[in-house]
Amino acid sequence: MDYDITEVDRLSSTSATQRAANIRWLARQGEQTQIEAIKLMTDLIRQYRRANQGQIMTPEFGHAMHALALVKMTWLETAEKRKGGKLSEAEYEKIHAVRVDRIKAKKHRKGSPKREMIRVRFYHDIKDLRQKGLSWREVADYIHTHHRTKLAHSYLRDTFNSLTAEREKVEI
Repeated sequence: MDYDITEVDRLSSTSATQRAANIRWLARQGEQTQIEAIKLMTDLIRQYRRANQGQIMTPEFGHAMHALALVKMTWLETAEKRKGGKLSEAEYEKIHAVRVDRIKAKKHRKGSPKREMIRVRFYHDIKDLRQKGLSWREVADYIHTHHRTKLAHSYLRDTFNSLTAEREKVEI
């Protein structure tokens, strides 16, 4: 990897520390705001390429446009804190939506380790065993015997059913 960071600096008019801070800011945002950042980056790429008769898409160019999009987003969010920073109604609504999305993003908690283990390691085994006619207690005994993981049959049933419902919802 030998990328020209000076080209990124020139195109985005930002320093490496400012880009890193903006990327950390983006990581704290909700998914809607992250998608909005990608949309803004895409718009900036189109504008820049139109103005410069088809700029070649290089990794440096893409990174610079991403950095520029984040600069614009963070500038807009902090505009009301600056002296004389008057915002239009549309800009204020956009900032409000970003802040609400950030709060919603904090609510996602880490899942149960056992639930994740069932989802990743045992889901297909459980499905096969249930199709062969084994009861939930027998499936729990099978997992305990062959995988050395003790799971209550009721927890196994509830988790499997909720995972199956999630999978069906995604497939539809």
